[in-house]
Amino acid sequence: FVTTRCGIVAVHGPTVTGRFARGMEGYDRPSFLRTMCEAQPLGELTSPALETIRTGEAEGMLVGGNLTQLAATLGTPFAFRPPDRCVLFLEDVNERPYRLDRLLTQLSHAGVLSRATALVFGEMPGCDEPDGSLSAKDAIGRCVRDFPGPVLVGLASGHTPHPALTLPLGVRARVLGGARPTLIVA
Repeated sequence: FVTTRCGIVAVHGPTVTGRFARGMEGYDRPSFLRTMCEAQPLGELTSPALETIRTGEAEGMLVGGNLTQLAATLGTPFAFRPPDRCVLFLEDVNERPYRLDRLLTQLSHAGVLSRATALVFGEMPGCDEPDGSLSAKDAIGRCVRDFPGPVLVGLASGHTPHPALTLPLGVRARVLGGARPTLIVA
């Protein structure tokens, strides 16, 4: 809301009790310091698990956050309404594939996904079926099969078992979906 309605850059990053309490293993120090302390572009962000599920290149304002929380705002005065031609980052934890399908379908029907030029998903830990029959990546792939832009899955930001990247929301970003998937944050 602060980013999309008030025009203020917000941060999707480590929490005091969650990430900072773990020390250096809990968060990515370079992206945190560059986001919070330096007046220069964040630059290229990638992570070992990041992969392309739809190729292409796109750019726009980086917005997003936790999928469950964003979907919960729909139908309220604080509904998530990203700007047209945005780069949409979505992440979550412990939501089984059928729930991811429901949440993404809800965002799609609300017109949120159609406003994006690119979609970047977090690592989605705990979101695969316990028996391995369906993964979060499979559910995401099905939900965005008709999306016209690049789609990346596996960025280590938000809920992640890895040191969490800090993302400034409300700034320009570029997505490269291909052999070396990358999010470039201005």
